[in-house]
Amino acid sequence: MDPSEDSYFPTQLEFGGAFRSAFHEFFGDEKDLQYELYELKSEGAGPKAKWTTFSIRNPLGGRSIVFRFDPDSGSFYAMLKVQVLPGEEDWSLDSFFQKKGFSEIGFAEVKKAAGEWLFHSLARHYLGTIFSHCPRILEPDYKLEP
Repeated sequence: MDPSEDSYFPTQLEFGGAFRSAFHEFFGDEKDLQYELYELKSEGAGPKAKWTTFSIRNPLGGRSIVFRFDPDSGSFYAMLKVQVLPGEEDWSLDSFFQKKGFSEIGFAEVKKAAGEWLFHSLARHYLGTIFSHCPRILEPDYKLEP
């Protein structure tokens, strides 16, 4: 096994653990909300081979919040995925929060202030903003457009 692969597994665990912990802190038990929390492991070769992904899904509402991080490049995406016919729409949470006036900061600012607690800082920023301003964002009757 390549030594660089060893450092990848702790990153996956820390990333998923931070988001799961923050979700429980703000929202409680996902089963009470009828949401699903899950982590995906990307494996193999290619540009997205090491992405860590954490998703919060409302299977009844056709909406998911997805957080993705690439430990090699430091790239991060936070998005709301909404099922529409015939496919799905992706909404950037940073853009959505700023447009609605929920938050003035995004990933870059959180990353600068986070230090070694990057994943916990990201989780608290995004889930805290959702909890404070739009806790029903995963519900199908929550309006995304003004």
